[in-house]
Amino acid sequence: MVFVDKLKDLVKNEKNKYTIDELLDHFGTGSIVVALVLATIITSIPLPPWGGGFETIPGGGLSILLALQGLLGFEKLYLPKFLKNIEVNVKIVKESEYTEKTLNFIDNHVEPNRYDWAFNGILEKVMYLLVIPNALLMMVPIVFTNGPPSQCITLMALAWLLSDGFYFLLMLGISAFVFVAYIILFFVFAKLLYRTRRTWTFGLWR
Repeated sequence: MVFVDKLKDLVKNEKNKYTIDELLDHFGTGSIVVALVLATIITSIPLPPWGGGFETIPGGGLSILLALQGLLGFEKLYLPKFLKNIEVNVKIVKESEYTEKTLNFIDNHVEPNRYDWAFNGILEKVMYLLVIPNALLMMVPIVFTNGPPSQCITLMALAWLLSDGFYFLLMLGISAFVFVAYIILFFVFAKLLYRTRRTWTFGLWR
């Protein structure tokens, strides 16, 4: 599990600030999927919202760009220079208990090459297709609509990098479920607002 070893090196390193280009060089192969992890891992940590829901917009936009490259069959990640030069502070990731628990879970439960038939071109495209709607949810500036979609993207990409087909298939299913669940909630909420429109507009909406 080369990716995990490099992630552990990153967590143990004293340096806290890296450019995206430096992080991609650190992790090496699988640059598009690695970039998906890097784009979402900070907003996937279960912490209280610190930007009113807006903090996940950059990661969501970058995730869509990455997913489109994957769908188009790019073998190597392409990013404009200004994006590569963006500096990321990984201190939150290092200090989070969530990171330590995730690494311990990987050590104890992940089995590389399990269900290796799951790692095929079709399911890889499915992963990128599922990234897009979850990334769009990340970009909705409403509290509680950002964390689960971000976590779905992070965990799908991690499962792919760790080559554990069981967790990869599981995360594909969960990611699809999360998107559908949010769409249903949006429709229910919109219907509720419509029914109560005369109340919440103080009678101005007729």
